Amino acid sequence: MNKEGQCDVLYPILNAISPLPQEVWEKAKPYFKTKDLKPGEHLFCVGDKVEDFYFLILGLARYYYLTENGKEFNKSFAEKSGHLLSSIVSVSKGEPSPFSVEILSDFTTLYISYQDFLSLGLQYSEWNRLHLRIFENLIVKKERREADFLLLNATQRYEKFLNEYSMISHVVPNYHIASYLGITEVALSRIRKKMKLT
Repeated sequence: MNKEGQCDVLYPILNAISPLPQEVWEKAKPYFKTKDLKPGEHLFCVGDKVEDFYFLILGLARYYYLTENGKEFNKSFAEKSGHLLSSIVSVSKGEPSPFSVEILSDFTTLYISYQDFLSLGLQYSEWNRLHLRIFENLIVKKERREADFLLLNATQRYEKFLNEYSMISHVVPNYHIASYLGITEVALSRIRKKMKLT
């Protein structure tokens, strides 16, 4: 799929987040670039200074933290077209990213520098509102994830994962899912056995 086709995928998704007139989108399109990655590659790594907003067009990726002794903890997965991948603390504060993004399948993204994204917001109020809605969605997602860890047990968290990530639950290895749930792979195996999924 060429860049024009990728833009055709992204535009209705952004327009659904916050109304974006076609003429404003046409002005924004030249700022976007495209990138393809393969499984095992990284979009960016912990410690990198991230300067771009990446919008998923096709593929699957995982966000993960890495401890000093090399243990990985999955933060989230990106699997839906239009999903924003970035490090907000890095693009907005210039700090190193605290996590990495690893590609898990053939992956295509449209990306735009955060500075260009801000510049478009200064020119077009609709783009500025889009920016606000994107950040609101990120905050809501973060709050819900925190609530899940505080209020749900491991089985309930797994059931919610299966509901939210139904399209990828069968392709993501169980050790990645266990890490995302904050449990061991053995504990996940027990849960799956009780649910008669094994």
